[in-house]
Amino acid sequence: MTAPHHDLRQLQRQAGELDVRLAAARHTATSADQLVTAVVTGQGKLVDLRIDDRALYGANAQKLGLGIVEAVRNARNAARASSLPELNALFGLQPPPPVAGTAPPLPPAPLSPPPQARESVQRQAEPDDESFEEFDFLTDEEPESGGGRW
Repeated sequence: MTAPHHDLRQLQRQAGELDVRLAAARHTATSADQLVTAVVTGQGKLVDLRIDDRALYGANAQKLGLGIVEAVRNARNAARASSLPELNALFGLQPPPPVAGTAPPLPPAPLSPPPQARESVQRQAEPDDESFEEFDFLTDEEPESGGGRW
């Protein structure tokens, strides 16, 4: 009966060591426009976010939120791809990786729904609903399409 107890302690020790390695690991990724850079730990915790000054002006400012989400998502995907082989090996799901951190990054998830999904949402909108697709929330100017802000 001591064998399972011993195996459990060994697994806990290995998991603790892996957790320390993941906490120390850093994965960096950028947004597609290269204006936002995110750094996460191997556990996926955000530890640094850098925003290029160019992202704060003009059309870039309107896309800043999407750029932040994209950069963080890309960094977390890289962390996940890097840590998954070690996690699988720890739990006996596959052999240990030959070299840590060599797994290819996962492709970034799309930032917007496919066109057919957008069309179905637009068709469902009532005639008096205002579309915010062209709306600039960062200025006090009225939308060009006429009508009031609300």
